[in-house]
Amino acid sequence: MDDWLEPKARVAAAGIAMLVGGSLCAQILLDMIEKDRDLFTAFFRLFGYFTIWSNGIVAMAAGWCGLIGRARWAGHPAVVAASAVYILVVGIVFNTLLAGLNPPPTLLRQLIDHVFHIVAPIAWVLWWLALRPRQKLVWVHMLAVLPVPLLYCGWSLWRGAVEGRYAYFFIDVGALGWTQTIINIAGFAALFVVLMLAAIAWDRRPIAQSRFNGQNRVKG
Repeated sequence: MDDWLEPKARVAAAGIAMLVGGSLCAQILLDMIEKDRDLFTAFFRLFGYFTIWSNGIVAMAAGWCGLIGRARWAGHPAVVAASAVYILVVGIVFNTLLAGLNPPPTLLRQLIDHVFHIVAPIAWVLWWLALRPRQKLVWVHMLAVLPVPLLYCGWSLWRGAVEGRYAYFFIDVGALGWTQTIINIAGFAALFVVLMLAAIAWDRRPIAQSRFNGQNRVKG
């Protein structure tokens, strides 16, 4: 099976990887400079947010697609689809619920924030829609979307227990209690599964060009 990506897909993926990866590095560097943190502390603090996880995964998947150019490992269709789901959730949640609640204090941080929450979701989802290898997903790939959000929730619960603060309200055990928190995490995971199923269904639909070719052969 030919799993090489087309040149235009590789170029676009490389551009997205450089933009998102550069923004992540800039965010860490700013935290080190402005908040007088060492590299480990700056990374550890930022790693508490799902936005950073999602953008990091997008940078990794896009970088692989751009540099290696093969639909395997980090560029596997299921991994790429899952990364598009992660960053789509980030874009939707931020722009419908969180935008404007905690605006970045400087122009540079505002630009980075826009990359994380607006540019990356739009660019990577459009890349997936237009440039991915098509009809490569099967229904069992639904499971590929679950490890990251579940691992993130486990990490956040541990950090919250240690530090006494939680990155997001829906996993705040102190305020909600364990029962509601577990329900929220289950709903959080279900959202990713539903979106991944939608992505698989979209990927598996018949390609229009194939239908046109079939009609032309019949007419000929």
